[in-house]
Amino acid sequence: MRDPVSVSEAAKTLKLSPARVRAMASRGQLPAAKIADRWLIERSVVEQRKKQKALSGRRFTPRNAWALLMLASGEDAPELDPSVRSRLKRALALEGLGALAPRLSDRADVSSYRAHSGEPPHVLEDEALMRSGISAADSLKLGLLPGREVDGYLAQSRLQSFVSQHALVPVAIGGNVRLRVVPDEVWLSLGSRSVAPPASVALDLADELDPRSQAAGKELLREIDRNQRAKAKSRG
Repeated sequence: MRDPVSVSEAAKTLKLSPARVRAMASRGQLPAAKIADRWLIERSVVEQRKKQKALSGRRFTPRNAWALLMLASGEDAPELDPSVRSRLKRALALEGLGALAPRLSDRADVSSYRAHSGEPPHVLEDEALMRSGISAADSLKLGLLPGREVDGYLAQSRLQSFVSQHALVPVAIGGNVRLRVVPDEVWLSLGSRSVAPPASVALDLADELDPRSQAAGKELLREIDRNQRAKAKSRG
């Protein structure tokens, strides 16, 4: 590694939290090397990702990101301003959910935890969790077999008690529980559901390192985009 930067410097450049950058490094989403318990990331990789983010357009606010995901999943977003709804539908029809993915990163703040080997089933059964990724694949009949990992969304106000209740330990790498924390005001608009909207499940799977999970996520994204184009065509 010729010109490495620290996690904190990479986070500042990419306008992400250090925890998010560490998680991306641990999952291989950001090429990095771990030396003496510290992640180091090639400066050129960070700069390239910064340019990609700039080219992808302005990121959606958490509220609009979730509104778009609900619309992409065939659901309504009743609290949405009509002009915003029209703009989001147009973006889906013209660009597609896959292309919009980089702009939807603010939908949640992702953290990894380690749970006792017998705890994941109890975490999955907790009504505070909205399952996603591999934890939602069975519900959507995606042909993936969930392991002992947990992936799901959680309201910000529930995080502390949830972590305490299940004795979760924060980790920079690895872990068997991934929590995607959503602002409370946005969480309320999602209603009570045990499984995340299919569009968000697709994005989370497509972001995985596991080839089968990634392939299933990308195929679901393509299916959603096909449905959106068909709807746009039928509207004339």
